Amino acid sequence: MGGMADIYTDDPSHLVLSGLVDQPERYGLEQLRVLGWREDGSDRVVVPLRPVIERARPSRAATHVTAASADGAYTASIPLPEALSKGELHLEARDAKAPIRLQVPGGMTLCWNVKGLGRLKVTDGPEPDSLPEVLTH
Repeated sequence: MGGMADIYTDDPSHLVLSGLVDQPERYGLEQLRVLGWREDGSDRVVVPLRPVIERARPSRAATHVTAASADGAYTASIPLPEALSKGELHLEARDAKAPIRLQVPGGMTLCWNVKGLGRLKVTDGPEPDSLPEVLTH
């Protein structure tokens, strides 16, 4: 396991992937953009979550991924199979205040959609969810 296991980022233009993975990653917006496709008529790029997580080589013990906003105020623990099959990263314009958003279309709850995503942590069970005082979705 890498040394990024407990690193958070407060830089909304980066995404840290850590936890029960063989190869922790820190992605910049440009690294993520090349993994996705441009949404019709928009500057938004959509990136499937599966290759982002699989590139880090999750442990066989991994069952969940906890998505956290860059400021750490919002976390959502998502079963790994749902994150891999349905999860998408939506990348907004480069100058957006919160350029990375996790969306899980058809997911069990809208709370799995995390605005201003900064971290994905692969775990061997669910972690507690946390909500900011004022919800923005």
